Amino acid sequence: MRELYALDGATEGMRVAGGTDRALARALLLRVGVGEDERAIDRLLESYLGHLRTVLETRRYRQVGDVSRTVSVLRERGAVVGVATGNVKTGALLKLASAGLSSTFHLEHGGFGCDAEPRQDIVRMAVERCAPRQETQVVVIGDTEHDVRAGRAVGARVIGVATDTLARTELEAAGADAIVDSCNDALVWEALH
Repeated sequence: MRELYALDGATEGMRVAGGTDRALARALLLRVGVGEDERAIDRLLESYLGHLRTVLETRRYRQVGDVSRTVSVLRERGAVVGVATGNVKTGALLKLASAGLSSTFHLEHGGFGCDAEPRQDIVRMAVERCAPRQETQVVVIGDTEHDVRAGRAVGARVIGVATDTLARTELEAAGADAIVDSCNDALVWEALH
């Protein structure tokens, strides 16, 4: 926002955790009076991705637990594991690579912030890509109240991953079916029961 609109502190007072990239870009643009301009959103997201690449040269995303092992165990037990993220697909790829998870997830089984803005629509897209035209038990695993609400909107069981007390309190208040502290055996057990 500084680069494109000379606005410092653009996200001040704004919660970005759990937001979707396009919705966040739209909200930021409203702060500078741009309004509902889809081209401006695309331009802002392209700028964001360039900055994200630069940041990831020196800072890395970290896994919460042993994500690769957890996904592997779930697959071994018959689960189809997908990704539902508010990140646009390129951003998701960059973040997964940063955390060493590029080969862990099959992104054709995913819904992304470039597919839709409402998180529940992103989850629906991921479900469709994981199990097209099949009735299946859906489990959403997430770390914010937004994930709980999106899971509920698609009739899913929701497991929260809380890395601190504040996150646990938020997930409990949102009504997560279960809460674990990382991607581990407890998460596998909750997902399969």
